[in-house]
Amino acid sequence: MLASLTLPVLLVALGPVQAEPQKLRIGTGDWAPYVDQERSDGGALARLISAVFAEAGYQVEFIFHPWDRNVLMLQQGQLHAIMPYSCSPSRLNYGICSDPLVRGEIVLFHRRDQAFDWTSVEDLLKYHIGTTLGYSYGPAFDDALQAGRLSVEQNGKEDTSFRLLELGRIDLHPQDRAVGYAMLNRLFPEDGGKIVHHPRQLNTEPLRLLFRKDDPESVKLLRVFNARLRDFAQRGDLQRLQQALNSGNADDWKPSTSAQAVRD
Repeated sequence: MLASLTLPVLLVALGPVQAEPQKLRIGTGDWAPYVDQERSDGGALARLISAVFAEAGYQVEFIFHPWDRNVLMLQQGQLHAIMPYSCSPSRLNYGICSDPLVRGEIVLFHRRDQAFDWTSVEDLLKYHIGTTLGYSYGPAFDDALQAGRLSVEQNGKEDTSFRLLELGRIDLHPQDRAVGYAMLNRLFPEDGGKIVHHPRQLNTEPLRLLFRKDDPESVKLLRVFNARLRDFAQRGDLQRLQQALNSGNADDWKPSTSAQAVRD
């Protein structure tokens, strides 16, 4: 009898075994300052998403791929989610969208020495425009693009259009304002001022996490994520992150913790 009692007594002494957190694979692309492959923490949105899931008991691994490949891998079930994406109608064919993380502002970049003004997509038909595969630039632009009305050069790499714009081989490049200037500072640290943006917004839309459609596990993860994200919103984290992005200080932003919220 003594031998049979040894194991239970030992387990009680050691306490309950802590389960390893479930690991999630989230696809993304290099899109500083939102997501930055060169940073060990993955950038501002990666920090946010990791913190949100950590409070729900999940560990996140970010997988960097071109945007269109992320979509394919999500559809094939190789990723739990992809980010940051706008919740465009075409993406609802294969995905379900989280609550908003932050709001992105798409503007048109052009060379400073080029006189440029516009009020509608109709005004863009005479220009040669560089875009990135897998991007949505808003309903009006996307519809004109699908209809073949725009002169567009699509590229797979994130920085190609800015390089072409600097060389004068394209006239315009639609891009998120915060991302655009972060990229220009990295590509052309001495003469990035040659490229500027037009103040009129091509599109303003929330950026979100996109989960796989018609998948029970994805529905569960979506609910968990949204619930925890609301906690961060109530603590003011999302507002502070948006302010940091708008002011160019996103690299210094860090999410709060539930312990900090209790202390405050």
